[in-house]
Amino acid sequence: MALKIGRLEIGYRLLISLTAIAIAYGWVGSQLSTLFYFGDYLGLVFLFILALAGTFAIPQSVGGLLAAIAAVITVYWQTSDINYSLITAGVCLALYLLGFQDVRYDPAPEKKLSILEIIATVITIGFMVQMSLLILQNPSSWLTSAAIGAIAAAITLVGRQFVYIDLPQKMIWQLFGGVTIASLAIGFAVRAIIFITTKPVQLL
Repeated sequence: MALKIGRLEIGYRLLISLTAIAIAYGWVGSQLSTLFYFGDYLGLVFLFILALAGTFAIPQSVGGLLAAIAAVITVYWQTSDINYSLITAGVCLALYLLGFQDVRYDPAPEKKLSILEIIATVITIGFMVQMSLLILQNPSSWLTSAAIGAIAAAITLVGRQFVYIDLPQKMIWQLFGGVTIASLAIGFAVRAIIFITTKPVQLL
């Protein structure tokens, strides 16, 4: 089963990962709109730069496992409830196993990470932690924990899934960048519309 876009076919496992990442970036866009509305420009710039950096770092497929572990730790740190952490870990593991057959590993011995790969790893972990904190601004529930787990799994898998389907690097940037930037813009616009339409009218 695959989604065909022109000559490009996207398998349903990669589609699940891209959907989870689109939701994450939509959430970030919503938060950017909130920060803009309340005049927190420093927070807005920081979050926007982190999201933009994540667009380039996540497809590098480094740091995904560490980011998933960081997400589980962040959930426990914020909720002090091991059950929510277990839900995050369980959803992440389940989706990872679902998409595992779309992952191609290089049997060559592990090599040292380059400086750029180390930076991409730090950015990936930072983005996942920030994403977890944003979601946990909502009341903690099994749904918020599951959402974090799904996003963590997507971040862990998506880079390897791109490698599996042998997409040219340029097309990877176009596809992933299109998904993330469009989702960011949609999230920002939807939240801005909500603010505009619910703004109280002041009587003269």
